[in-house]
Amino acid sequence: MRIATRIFLYLFTLIATASVVLGYVSIQDERDHLLSGIRSEARLMARSLAAVLRFYHPGAPAVDLDRLLADIAPRNWSTPPMLRFYARDGAPIGIACAQCNPLPLPHQRIDLSTLDEEGREEFLEGGREQYFSIIVPVRGAGDSPQGALEVVLPLRQVNQALAGTTRRFLFFTVALTVGLGAVIFFIARWSISQPLRQLIGAARRLGSGDLALRIEPSGVVDLDQMGEELNRMASSLEEQHRIREEFYRQKLELERGLRHAEKLASLGQLTSGLAHEIGTPLNVISGRAEQLLSRMVQDDPGRKGLESIIRQSEQIAELIERLLAFSRKDVRCWDEVDLSGLVQEALNLCRMRFSKNDFAVALELDLALAKMTGDSNALRQLFVNLMLNAIQAMGGQGLIRVTSVMAEENLQIVFEDSGPGIPAELREKVFEPFFTSKDVGEGTGLGLYIAANVVEDHGGNILIEDRPGGGARFVMNFPSRGKEMSQ
Repeated sequence: MRIATRIFLYLFTLIATASVVLGYVSIQDERDHLLSGIRSEARLMARSLAAVLRFYHPGAPAVDLDRLLADIAPRNWSTPPMLRFYARDGAPIGIACAQCNPLPLPHQRIDLSTLDEEGREEFLEGGREQYFSIIVPVRGAGDSPQGALEVVLPLRQVNQALAGTTRRFLFFTVALTVGLGAVIFFIARWSISQPLRQLIGAARRLGSGDLALRIEPSGVVDLDQMGEELNRMASSLEEQHRIREEFYRQKLELERGLRHAEKLASLGQLTSGLAHEIGTPLNVISGRAEQLLSRMVQDDPGRKGLESIIRQSEQIAELIERLLAFSRKDVRCWDEVDLSGLVQEALNLCRMRFSKNDFAVALELDLALAKMTGDSNALRQLFVNLMLNAIQAMGGQGLIRVTSVMAEENLQIVFEDSGPGIPAELREKVFEPFFTSKDVGEGTGLGLYIAANVVEDHGGNILIEDRPGGGARFVMNFPSRGKEMSQ
């Protein structure tokens, strides 16, 4: 059974019981009040008649008892009273009833010796009717006993009044109980059932993992305390969940970093060995080709083949150099670097790798800060790798723009090109080693990885953003003090 229903039943039963008890007491008080009035009227009527009969005998012809009773009896009685007369020996000698038939009561002798001046009162029953009787002694002129007079008043009017009062009370009690019951039901439902349902729903949502849930106060102190405890528990669980997630995230990053470091160490050993094994015979091949080329005349048809061997040997040597740079960390030499000259030098190095007919790249510089502290060789490699990646993406034709500015005490260098840009789904992968979106044989996947390592070695970070109008946009943030941040 619900709490609100149980409270409603308790209070409803209490109100109904209290109403019944109060009604019973009220009806009894009303009955006593009406009977007290009956007694008073009967006593007054009996004493008045006894005073009249002090001088007139009930059997005298001049005495019209019916008329006398009609004059004395109250006009508001639906059933008029009745008089009974008793002789000196207590035997009934006559009956008088104003405008009515004699009441169906037994006639019996009474003992006048037991009557005092106040008379005798009693309640009588005749069939379904109830009556009030008062018998008073009647004395003559010399206080000699003449007999007795009995006034009988029917209680039908009293019972009718009590019945009406009872009906009104029952109607009022039922209406009051139903009204208060409805009020109690809605108050209990609004103040208890609804907040409890909210607490139950909140507990279920917390159990399903909705730790951000918070319960609003309902205005009921006890339920609000419970809601505060649930909110406190949810906050604690949310904080524990956040700490656990952060712990697992750091653990996952650490494990990923360890696996990556192990992989790089293995690759470093492998590339170092391969570079040594390939570099020695490659030097022999390149040297012999150059020696043969120097002995040939300019129009010799074999010169093209030797030049192709030398060119391919240089490309292999460059690849070996990249692999070696990937497998080892050079000692950085920190010094003040001229950004403008460094970027121009990097572009010139890139231009040497393309023929004049295939290279039409414009460089635009907007350097608010033209100098920075860093390793010039590493920074040159950084810009060479970014430019090679941009020139290849633009097909050898386009615009490269480099800007520098101070942003929140950091040196921010932005490298932009007018190429097709980098898709959003590849931006997190382009800085991984050996990742490339180019065709087989057109890229090693180490250029951007080495560039990101150079930025990290200088205590900075590199991000890829969308460039208005299209193209790639690399944003690099360096600490304003490169030497201090590198230590």
